[in-house]
Amino acid sequence: MLESATHKAVSQRDLAVLGIGEIAYLRTVSIQGEEIVAVMGADGRQVGLAPDRERAVIAASQHDLLVVPLH
Repeated sequence: MLESATHKAVSQRDLAVLGIGEIAYLRTVSIQGEEIVAVMGADGRQVGLAPDRERAVIAASQHDLLVVPLH
């Protein structure tokens, strides 16, 4: 007979901590009227800036971060 699993609520913070130092997402930001790309850590902190998406992905990969889509 199967036992019922106990479910634990997982907070946004819990999920963010799972990916710290491993995953990142990109966000377009405006600085002094110029659109650039911010590399954001799993916890939502900005970890870098790049002039375009391509260079942001390269920079993230050089720091062993996997860029994932944010939905």
